[in-house]
Amino acid sequence: MIESHRYRSDIDGLRALAIAPVVLFHANIPGFSGGFIGVDVFFVISGYLITSIIEREIREGRFSLQGFYERRIRRILPALFAMLSVSALAAYLILYPAQAQGFARSLIAATLFVSSILFQGEVGYFDQEAELKPLLHTWSLSVEEIFYILYPLLLWLAWRRFRGHQATLVAGIAALSFAATVIALWIDRQSTAAFFLPHFRAWELLIGALVALAPLRLPNGRAFAAILSIVGLSMIVVPVYAYSQTTTFPGLAALPPCIGTALVILAGQRHPSPVGRMLSWRPILLLGLISYSLYLWHWPIFVFARHILGREPLLGESLALIAASLIAAVLSWRFVERPFRGRSGLLQRPALFAAAALAALVLTGIGLHGQQTGGWLGRYAPELVDIFTATQDRDPRQPECESVRADTPGCIYGEADAPPVVALLGDSHAAVYAMVLGELAQARGESVLSLAMPICPPALGWAGEPLSWREDCGLFQQLALERIIATASIHTVVLAAWYRIYPFDDPNREFALAMEEAIERLISAGKRVALVYPIPQPDADVPTTLAEAILEGRDPNLIRQPLEQFHADQGGVFAMLDGLDRHASLIRIYPHLVLCPGPDCLFYRGGRVLYYDDNHLSVTGAALLRPRFAPLFDVSEQQEDRR
Repeated sequence: MIESHRYRSDIDGLRALAIAPVVLFHANIPGFSGGFIGVDVFFVISGYLITSIIEREIREGRFSLQGFYERRIRRILPALFAMLSVSALAAYLILYPAQAQGFARSLIAATLFVSSILFQGEVGYFDQEAELKPLLHTWSLSVEEIFYILYPLLLWLAWRRFRGHQATLVAGIAALSFAATVIALWIDRQSTAAFFLPHFRAWELLIGALVALAPLRLPNGRAFAAILSIVGLSMIVVPVYAYSQTTTFPGLAALPPCIGTALVILAGQRHPSPVGRMLSWRPILLLGLISYSLYLWHWPIFVFARHILGREPLLGESLALIAASLIAAVLSWRFVERPFRGRSGLLQRPALFAAAALAALVLTGIGLHGQQTGGWLGRYAPELVDIFTATQDRDPRQPECESVRADTPGCIYGEADAPPVVALLGDSHAAVYAMVLGELAQARGESVLSLAMPICPPALGWAGEPLSWREDCGLFQQLALERIIATASIHTVVLAAWYRIYPFDDPNREFALAMEEAIERLISAGKRVALVYPIPQPDADVPTTLAEAILEGRDPNLIRQPLEQFHADQGGVFAMLDGLDRHASLIRIYPHLVLCPGPDCLFYRGGRVLYYDDNHLSVTGAALLRPRFAPLFDVSEQQEDRR
């Protein structure tokens, strides 16, 4: 075994090599497009150090879970809880309610070390939305701490039951975790589960563990160690430059930086390697010492700056934010981290555990309060509250009724026990009409069947390449049409979509032909088909834009889109839909005739917000179209809006 109790300054320097690319990547500094691999370097280092300590204490007969968790609390919680507290205050002062409510949810998750699970279900790490989540970076702490709940017990059991074979057991678990990650990314190269969840990342920590448990016996002499360290360094540095957000990650792409980190650690096991001596250079060493605090503070500083600026920081601004992050990290390391470190740190074990529990309880309470108050809505005047709450003015059944499952049963709106007479088919822009159609059906004792899948238009056999559920979309379209055709009670089918995001202007008309095929099948089966044309799209979050207007002393009623601009933006979509003219029986519904009553298209009308985000009608907005949809329930009536 390695005598791992010897302090190795090169490992602190390796931490610097991990944190620098992460910060520069988050700052969008050119040349660091793969800087996210720094987190993987941290995982390997953590696995090595923790395993070294546990293995030594077990071997010496002085290991205890209490002692292990005390060290984790002293190492992790003081700086983390300080960052969470300051971030909560910043969220209260800076974030709008919907954003603050999301922050409150993540505050609870980060405090309880389950944020990796939360974010896995919310957003992809490289998604644009992720750049506005102040606590997104806590996912990696969540991975580590969930891992370390079970890992000490595993190692202790392996020592007692499988003495001499601990490394084999750990290697087997690492292989299973790695295989699971590769398979998950093969099935879905954008898998958020493979990126965020602990069991898919365990192999990275276990690589570090294997270096501690079964170190390679390197040949004597410094030359081999030098070569090993240089190769390892290259395997870390090259991906920093070569990888990008389009790299399928983690999986196979995470192997080079993880193996490279292990090689650098191995190279310095007997005496400092050339890379180890470089990493021990004092400026690098100092960066490594503050790396944990820098990791904690840099991300919320950048995120809150984005919220304040309303855009990505410019290069000069990014450099200033990096400097601010370094200052915050130094202060956090000196006045928060260090006082709690070691056995002689602040608070004895019972008091430390009690203080940690109390702090976690307080932070969780703040998060729950933010959740229950809609993101601390009480900060604002009633008029602003009404505008901000428009983000929730959406179908409460949306999570249930917009499914990415191909075999989704859909949802019935209106009279639940009545057979559906109208079907709604399309993507999320179709789903916004489900409630108003359901209300019309309810008044007649009838029902509506809604079949909606996000980013999946009613175009038979067509699905967007970027979709992780591409195959499910194609199958969904087929199954949905078959179900509608087989339901004799359905006489009318409403087709709607966010056509603007699809290749409506493809010169080969592939998208239009896919739409025509769907329409042909429906009409041949005796169904009427109603095409819903585009709605005005402001391309900015409507509730936020309206609220900002009021806060700046402007009239929210003046936030409009000229009708001419709407026609210019949507002219190509109109042309594509107008070209679907093989069947004279097609019903065409034009929402803009209601939403644009004059020379302008409205987003705010009679004190009510008509959109819940930047492109979807709110329940209030969709309700304005009730007169346009009402005739669909009369089988004998044909409808054609006039533009």
